[in-house]
Amino acid sequence: MGRIYTKSCGVYMDQFDFSGVSNAVTLDIGNPLAPVTAYADVDATYVEGKPGFTCEVKGMYSIASPDFDGQLFSILTTAQRYIGIYPGGRTKGQYGYEMRSMISASPRHAAAASVVACDVTWRGELPIVRGPLLDVDTAVAASGNGTAYQMGAVAAAETLVGVLRLLAAPAGAGNNTLDVIVQSDDNEAFTSPTTRLTFTQLNQATGPTVEVPTAAGAITDTWWRVNYTYAGAGSRTFSLVIALGIRKT
Repeated sequence: MGRIYTKSCGVYMDQFDFSGVSNAVTLDIGNPLAPVTAYADVDATYVEGKPGFTCEVKGMYSIASPDFDGQLFSILTTAQRYIGIYPGGRTKGQYGYEMRSMISASPRHAAAASVVACDVTWRGELPIVRGPLLDVDTAVAASGNGTAYQMGAVAAAETLVGVLRLLAAPAGAGNNTLDVIVQSDDNEAFTSPTTRLTFTQLNQATGPTVEVPTAAGAITDTWWRVNYTYAGAGSRTFSLVIALGIRKT
């Protein structure tokens, strides 16, 4: 049986990597059942409710590199955020969970003679997205294709979801652009790739960001990869995390 050591678990919040200050994750996925049994029914009868989840991340108080406390405090009352949890670590090919959620609680604990804790509980009502990290690269600076992964087909009632995280402003000097797309094919060699998702072009002025495009099923291709087109006369490098997954609808 395969076993995963959670020391390497990846924890992302939008464009921020908080793996270095997090030390426990609990993901609770629920799909409530409502009883609709009538007197004349032979068996108990139920209907499915809306799927939902809570995700609790326990961490350590930090105000710089990374600013865990500051980021959590700034989004307590703002729009929904994209959370990524990768139990096997922050390396390409690892499967994990992406979810759109809002903070429901974020306590700070400060007991005497103990580390200051900074915890957060996320809650969402959209189904969780499961899939692989297509690429994790701190210095993308060339055109090319990523590794092909057999994630499977997307059914007609499902949605393809991509997540691009630019973790830092581009390093280096000069002017460069980077176009990022997700391609699919019916074979590992990608003899006839089809573009399925297109992200907004990045350049030397782009700051840390997250982008989550989607595409409706059905898509019968089963192999997936990321493709980069790098241009310009500068020497910029882009620190990227690219995830892909399928959401049940």
